[in-house]
Amino acid sequence: MSDYESIHGTRVKYLTSDPTLDSSVEGQVWYNSTSGINKSLVHIKAFSSVSNYPAAFFGRVGGAGTTTAGLAFGGRTSPTANFDKSNEYSGFSWSATSDLGTGRYGIAGCGTQTAALGAGGYIFPGPGPQNATEEYNGTSWTAGGNLPAAANSMSLCGIQTAAISAGASNSTLAAGTSLDYDGSSWTANPSLNTARHNAMGSGGQTASVVFAGFIPPTNFNFTEEFNGSSWSEQNKMSSGRRDYNSFNNTSQVSAVNSGHTTTNVNTTEEYDGDNWTTAPNSSVSHRGGVGFGTQTSGLSGVGGSSPYLGCEEYDSNINAFTTASWSSGGALNTGRSHGNGAGSQTAGLYFGGSTGGASHVNNSEEYNGSSWTEGNNLNTARRYMSGSGTQTSAITAGGIAPPADTAAVEEYDGTSWSNGTSLPAARRLPIGLGVSTAAVVFGGSQPYTSPKNTTFNYDGSSWTSGGTYPISLVNGGACGTQTAGLGFGGSAPPYTGVTAEYDGSSWTASNSLIYARDFLRGGGIQTSAYAVSGANPAFAPGVTVATEQYDGTSWANVANQATSRPNGHAAATNTADNTTGLVFSGPSNSTATEEFTGGTSVTTASTLTTS
Repeated sequence: MSDYESIHGTRVKYLTSDPTLDSSVEGQVWYNSTSGINKSLVHIKAFSSVSNYPAAFFGRVGGAGTTTAGLAFGGRTSPTANFDKSNEYSGFSWSATSDLGTGRYGIAGCGTQTAALGAGGYIFPGPGPQNATEEYNGTSWTAGGNLPAAANSMSLCGIQTAAISAGASNSTLAAGTSLDYDGSSWTANPSLNTARHNAMGSGGQTASVVFAGFIPPTNFNFTEEFNGSSWSEQNKMSSGRRDYNSFNNTSQVSAVNSGHTTTNVNTTEEYDGDNWTTAPNSSVSHRGGVGFGTQTSGLSGVGGSSPYLGCEEYDSNINAFTTASWSSGGALNTGRSHGNGAGSQTAGLYFGGSTGGASHVNNSEEYNGSSWTEGNNLNTARRYMSGSGTQTSAITAGGIAPPADTAAVEEYDGTSWSNGTSLPAARRLPIGLGVSTAAVVFGGSQPYTSPKNTTFNYDGSSWTSGGTYPISLVNGGACGTQTAGLGFGGSAPPYTGVTAEYDGSSWTASNSLIYARDFLRGGGIQTSAYAVSGANPAFAPGVTVATEQYDGTSWANVANQATSRPNGHAAATNTADNTTGLVFSGPSNSTATEEFTGGTSVTTASTLTTS
């Protein structure tokens, strides 16, 4: 039997502990004498779902930038509606920016988020191919030098002031035409060796590559590189395709995902400057859309032969990624809605609510990570109250205690509920965060049609006025502590995605939720939170199963619940992060519980077996 040294020419390192796990030890093998295990640091490649695009699109969408500062523009929202919208990507969420001057699909894009270039495209049903070039400066689009002729679905790469294109569809330009852009005008290059359109490229004016493409009825797998003066044939892709997404504006090293062969595909291939290798598939097969980023960190999504708004990030590095997910937990003993909760995934608490109509309950139940048990009841049956804290230091305030709204406060010590100092004013649908000795209650209404923006701080015995929330609202989500709190969503009305951070005395607005909604819940801390579920008539059928994670700056769409549950309730410790959570109850007096596990990124050495 051959040993490692005879095969690879080097010996396995003998170490008492694992080395620092970074790129310098990628691919190395060592023996950890302390654990008695052979190990190696392995390159990991995977797709993960990220925030949906704001609208579903047909066809190709222009793209530029990176996965932490990206830009998408153009496309069409129906077979005959060409769209002029642009959206910036922060690495977590999309936000609208200035419109293109000319709405079109099939537009080519390159550059960065603050210096992007868009060229060509198509307007359906007429007038057809476009010669317009537009430049984006991070704020607005302005006209650049027009293409020498109308063109559609051409490749485009490089930077705003030094870009190169090749191939064009439905154009008076020959399909193999290549052009340089200098920031103001286009000049001709030698043509591709194999004329084709619907291809993509990467790199720059003096070192670019164009791959795949289409001339009816053939999908090509050809690869050609440009050195600034001529095109040369390179190794081919594994299969011919068109209408795919590529990752890299400025380097010949790139990756491609999705596209169309004889059908839509979800395959991925990487190009290292010489050869193509297969990589993990994306979760959805589609054609067209947008691609930007690099071979090690790219975004693919939007667009397609049918409306599509999903986006996925491709990561190729030594970190192992896990995606966020929901799983079933133990059922509640008493099904109800409109109560509230506190605690964590392994030490949760649910109290109050309604079983329908005027039937309010004072039930209280505790969760141990697998099942619910009955605890001591609230002193006052109620619904629409706040809830926050831990299983041993929870607080609820306000709500409806028939026949009227109430200001009553109760505190839970892990065994029983006791009456605390009442709120300064009665509130229904207030929002709470913090623990029973350091709590915050804000918003709510009295009467229902009069939302409030007031905040009250509680020290365990008395309430004092806090900062004014950015808007008046009811029924939002919140988490964190009295001096580092987070509020999100709710209804003003209308439904809102407003997010704000609290320092104990004042609120500061942050980036909004992707999905405006009320009756949502969430947990975590100010810099690492999650929001889930909720209602908004804009959703179909008026509720959502979407979960968003917050990193202290922006929200990202990460995972869907199995069941939509406005009026459901969440439990998440105020001292943890957004990686674990619990949601329970909901409409129709649901007893269902779901447990949340957030996505993570970690560098881990792989264990090697021996024989």
